[in-house]
Amino acid sequence: MTTENMIRKLMDDYNVAGMSVALIRGGNIVSAEGYGLRDAAAQLPMTADTVLPIGSITKTFTALALGMLVDEGKLDWDVPVKTYIPSLKLNSALLTENVTARDLMCHRTGVPKYDLQAIYCVMEDGPEMVRSLEYLETNAAFRTKLQYSNQMVSLAGYLVEVITGIPYQEFVRERIFKPLDMQSTDFEIESLTKYENTSKGYVFANDTFIEPPYMHLGAFAPSGAIVSTASDMAKYALFHLSGGVVDGRRLISEENLRQMHSPQVIGTPYFWNFEEFQSTEYGLGWFTDIYRGVKMIGHGGNTNGFSAQMTLLPAQNAAIVALSNATSSFSVNALGHVFADETLGVTDIPDWSGRFKEIFNNLMQGMMAGMQARAAAKVPDTTPTLAQADYAGTYRHPGFGEMNFAMTEQGLAGTWNGLPAMLIHYNYDAFDLMLPVLGQAVPAEFVVEDGVIRGLKVTMEMAPGINPAMFERMS
Repeated sequence: MTTENMIRKLMDDYNVAGMSVALIRGGNIVSAEGYGLRDAAAQLPMTADTVLPIGSITKTFTALALGMLVDEGKLDWDVPVKTYIPSLKLNSALLTENVTARDLMCHRTGVPKYDLQAIYCVMEDGPEMVRSLEYLETNAAFRTKLQYSNQMVSLAGYLVEVITGIPYQEFVRERIFKPLDMQSTDFEIESLTKYENTSKGYVFANDTFIEPPYMHLGAFAPSGAIVSTASDMAKYALFHLSGGVVDGRRLISEENLRQMHSPQVIGTPYFWNFEEFQSTEYGLGWFTDIYRGVKMIGHGGNTNGFSAQMTLLPAQNAAIVALSNATSSFSVNALGHVFADETLGVTDIPDWSGRFKEIFNNLMQGMMAGMQARAAAKVPDTTPTLAQADYAGTYRHPGFGEMNFAMTEQGLAGTWNGLPAMLIHYNYDAFDLMLPVLGQAVPAEFVVEDGVIRGLKVTMEMAPGINPAMFERMS
């Protein structure tokens, strides 16, 4: 089955409303088309020029911006970040004094994901974002393993403003978008509202498409806030295949482009380990793999309601960009593998749709098992130390913002930095913190001493070795 035929099958298999895909073969853009719908309710078609979020593919742009500064002698990949930001303070003295732009961009700081902060604790101000990083604990030794972190890449992106005096977004617009003629590419997912040909994002549940709100990333923009089109992203992919040259003009040195595309740390945040991969590593803002004996580079991206994948085969001068309006959909990953196999002349292409469906099902089963384990561990017939209404109030953390709860007929309901949140009693003074934006819950527990509520401990990161964060009671 060809890549083009596979697109519609994957959309059916994964309940994807719309997809926009560009293909590059032999160093030429051979196809850029839309499939399905960009707006299911209004029945508006997806096109190659429909604007969608690209999520973490943004990280490749951040790496490119930093590489330009390295070329200009304004930044050194291997000089401590504290040289450029003297006030920097991370969770340990070792990390604070030694972490470099290279460490940040290849995810080897020891800081785990902390997705809750990236979603619920968005800050508009770069310095404020940097100050919040002090509260991100590490659970791996510095430079020993890959641990994906949006926050560390955001810190790297902030270096652009610190060094040049130009805001990160403006720098990328002028130095990357403009010379590549990416006219429908911009920052901030909320900016989708200013385009006419834009896509809604969807979660498919109960046989219907549910439209979640657009995500706002603020100062975390360098990790995932670009919106673009398949047509524009094809130009970007072609630029990388062309060695950093566009219209005869070199934007980045061959050496720095090579470093971005070369392994910097062994390991991958992939959920899978297919036999077709001989190695999986991460470069500077890029996945750098050996697939069926050839180099494959790329990146994926997921935001609320959208998934994207960009895959390049440099030796074959080929690439695919797939943008979809489906949350956390492996359809774009499967499509990338079909394209790679077709490009490499594989005659017996595996059932990539089925493979990724199995991975998705296993992830869902794991999540269900975790929920069942927590339910089984619940001590029945317990009550909080105080009446539930007494727990209403304001709770604040210096790195993770403010929670406000009031007693309602449904229980303790309120907001976390303006986003909806609710506390459901678990046992004793422990609660489940319900987060509707994510559609999940995390453990939380009130700290009560001598009848006085001192604060609320929240599990900000589920990775082993990370302590709950204490939100102090303010009122």
